[in-house]
This record gives sequence, C-alpha cells and structure tokens, in this order.
Amino acid sequence: MSALGFIKTERVGGFTNGTYEAWDLLPRNVLVDDEGDIYVVDAEIKKL
Repeated sequence: MSALGFIKTERVGGFTNGTYEAWDLLPRNVLVDDEGDIYVVDAEIKKL
C-alpha cells in the first residue's frame, strides 16, 4: 500500500491516502496468483 501512496492508520489493517480509506487489508484477505497478480478480498474501501 505504501508504494501506492497510502499510509498506515490506527485501524486494524487500515490505510489512507487522504482521498480514500481502506481497512481489513490483512494477509488473509490478500491473495497472490501464480503469475504474481494480487487480489484483495473482503476489504472495505471508502472515499473520504
């Protein structure tokens, strides 16, 4: 997330870039396929 300009928040698995806030980005919710593509499941995202 930091490579995308997000910073960690106090919320569990939470990040923000000042425009969007995302949380529940925990290892169990991030999947990587055989080609290295990343898929986020069950995360919450909102526009601030």
